Amino acid sequence: MKSLSKTILVMLVISMASVGSYFFLVQYFSKQEALQTEKTAVFFSRIIDDALRRLEHLPFVISQNPAVVDALKANNGDTLNPILKSFAEHANADHIFLMDLNGQTVAASNFESPDSFVGNFYTFRPYFRDAILGETGTFYAIGATTGEPGYFISAPVYDDLGNIFGVIVVKTGLASLNQAWRDSGEQILVSNVDSVVVLASDISNLFRVLHPLTPFVRQNLEKAQQFGDQQLLPLDWQVDGNGRAILNGDIYLLSQAKISQENWTLHLLTNLSGIRQRATLTIAGGLALLFGVIIASTSFRSARLRKALGQSDADRERLTKEVEVRRAAESDLEAARDELERTSRLAALGQLSASITHELGQPISAMRNYLTAEEITEDAMPNSLNPLLSRLVERMQNINNQLRLFASPGLGETSVFDLRRATDASVELVAHEITAAGITLTKHYGETAVSVEGNQQQIEQVVVNLLRNAVDAVSEQDLRHITVRVDTANDRAFVQVTDTGPGLDGRTIVDLQEPFMTTKPSGQGMGLGLAISAQIAKNMNGCIEARDIDGSGAEFTLWLPFTEDGS
Repeated sequence: MKSLSKTILVMLVISMASVGSYFFLVQYFSKQEALQTEKTAVFFSRIIDDALRRLEHLPFVISQNPAVVDALKANNGDTLNPILKSFAEHANADHIFLMDLNGQTVAASNFESPDSFVGNFYTFRPYFRDAILGETGTFYAIGATTGEPGYFISAPVYDDLGNIFGVIVVKTGLASLNQAWRDSGEQILVSNVDSVVVLASDISNLFRVLHPLTPFVRQNLEKAQQFGDQQLLPLDWQVDGNGRAILNGDIYLLSQAKISQENWTLHLLTNLSGIRQRATLTIAGGLALLFGVIIASTSFRSARLRKALGQSDADRERLTKEVEVRRAAESDLEAARDELERTSRLAALGQLSASITHELGQPISAMRNYLTAEEITEDAMPNSLNPLLSRLVERMQNINNQLRLFASPGLGETSVFDLRRATDASVELVAHEITAAGITLTKHYGETAVSVEGNQQQIEQVVVNLLRNAVDAVSEQDLRHITVRVDTANDRAFVQVTDTGPGLDGRTIVDLQEPFMTTKPSGQGMGLGLAISAQIAKNMNGCIEARDIDGSGAEFTLWLPFTEDGS
């Protein structure tokens, strides 16, 4: 009876300690998550700032084109329309249009579409009034003609005497940000100074208000037609003083960051269910460990009793098993520690890459815009006016793109495609390098379609990287031969690139895909190729393997899931 009471007391103490530990861990994990999400919110806010500033110099550049003033003087945009269309295509802008002093559109890049801006008046837009006053205007709104939301940037156009003669406007869309957040699973809201949600990962939250609008604010919004016929209904939204928010009845951790370009606010929401699950699993693990210790202790005492009774053989067997279990646990712990260290390094490098692309993206875009504008003005072929500077800007852009892909290598659009055709496209991209280096390339493809599902452009990028690495490996060898195989094995598709180079020199694929690890001379590689390729393969449920082959050379194999639905 006394033993039963003691057992009940121990269980009660354990239960109370578990409940207390659960609430403590929820608070602790919440604080840790809040620190991380604050950094993530700042990261996303910088991405939005980059998107808003990307084309801020373009209206001024276009306004310097003599064809703009000529169109205003003639009140006819027939000559300017195709020029603006070319500008929009080169700068990846949604629309570019020119207005006279009366706010009537004289020329537009969408002059050929049914909803062309030509002939329409936009004097009600604030960006028009700002430009007429000689300032650069910015404004986010739903298009009055197209019905598509976008970010408008305007600049005044001056005549030969220095008088304001018209307004040039560039519109760029931000819908890709909503899609990227939605694909990543993040819950994000971006509100303007009037608390209207202008960007959201959940499109049902777009153009809702976080706080009720005053009649004065609503009247100003309607006057500027900023949000078209949207009703701007209130969102089920509350914020408390403990860093938490309630959205549509669900409680989230809230991290906020300012977007300086437009004084917007980014709200990053983290669901608490994951934190509660972590706390529950931690408590469960602790209880399992505790009961394991109790059971082990009981077993140990029983073993000693059995030993006292002469059962030494059973005792030795138990001890042997315990040693094996502990060795296995130590091995698993060491592997987990190595993976954690590598993940931490990758996260730090990803943040560094994001910062670099943020700082370099805008200057590179400005340089590209100025070169493009000059080429269009001079009616010159692309990259012909200053080839050296154009190649330098292209190289800077490629490096920036690599860093951006390393910071956020999203999967993008996917489709089912034949891996043989994608490999052929990759071979064509490096064919000049192969021929120039005097390399013999042999292809062995399966007879039937090798169908996979994923982003074909990214897979081609991976294969190009493997081929270029093979070219670099054999370029200094007497025997210069590369073999490419594409086929299926064990319900998986593969691309295998084999070269006659010096081999891997004892390095494993884990070593080779470490970011910034390269054996190439300075300026010929950043050491990100295999790191990005491995991440792309992982995102498509695949992997990359590497090994030395007999004799000399190396073999790299890209594995991907095989699908029967290919054509």
